[in-house]
Amino acid sequence: MKKTLALAAALPLVASVAFAQGARPSTFNVNDTVDLELLTHTELTERLKDGWTSVFLVTGGTEERGPQDVLGGHNILAKSHATMAAKKLGKTIVAPVLPFAVNATGLNANREMADQPGPIQLPADVFKQVQLSMIDSMARSGFKDIFLMGDHGGGQQQMKEAAEEMDKKWAPKGVHVYYVSDFYNKTHDDVDMYLYSHKLPIAGHGAMMETSEMLYLEPLPGMYVRPSYKTVPFDPTGQTPEEWKAARDARDRGETPQRGGGAGRGRATDPNAPPRVNNGLTGDPHPSTKEIGKDLIDITVNNTVNEVKKLLAQTRGKTSQ
Repeated sequence: MKKTLALAAALPLVASVAFAQGARPSTFNVNDTVDLELLTHTELTERLKDGWTSVFLVTGGTEERGPQDVLGGHNILAKSHATMAAKKLGKTIVAPVLPFAVNATGLNANREMADQPGPIQLPADVFKQVQLSMIDSMARSGFKDIFLMGDHGGGQQQMKEAAEEMDKKWAPKGVHVYYVSDFYNKTHDDVDMYLYSHKLPIAGHGAMMETSEMLYLEPLPGMYVRPSYKTVPFDPTGQTPEEWKAARDARDRGETPQRGGGAGRGRATDPNAPPRVNNGLTGDPHPSTKEIGKDLIDITVNNTVNEVKKLLAQTRGKTSQ
């Protein structure tokens, strides 16, 4: 186990950098960046003195997401969402994105089972240890509010556990650690509602959400999303919009949704469903557009900002009592 942890700690934590739309500046202005990896240690020291004591520890993931979207999609989206939220909050740093998560699609028999090359995952216990180590590093660097969040479903529980454990460890020293659930969980529910209200396919892995957002973010056409997204075959979710809405309403009422019409964002359990397309794609990405991507990005960023503010207010309320 020690060897496994040592290997995980040594893995490069470099993630893809997503550029926002528009012209790229001709020179680099360090005052405009919130990226930890683009600061020198003296620049970071000055920022910490100036109150930049919040940091985002963000997990992405490397896995296939259909023939049309690049393997690093989770990393591109995680970095972009976190950067936008950090700038909106102010005085918040974004640490390098961890590009490996738990249960990468294609390696877990309970997921899409596309069995395509490229996915990289960490065992759940190793993933949690990496999270604990990252938190420890940031706390020792001088950050006072450390936020964990992830763009991949696998690992959410481990992030939550790591945040709770490290908050207990560091709270006596004035450092607090938080798990930002809304970065992933509330966002996916809100995105599905957006798709439902706009009469778009409520799609799962590699479909409407990821494809539209990467279309908006890609600095060059075809860099993140290949043109084949308009025609690529896909595995249906097995759930109509009406069935999805009924299941969501039942869940909101505290009832157990009926699974006969489908199984949420993923593959339905209907034995009469057509054969799998088996290409790592669940749901229809064909109607994806940059404009939809911008709307969905705003959902993630706003959910993140709102929850971070709420968590900080709760902590500061407790410490002032």
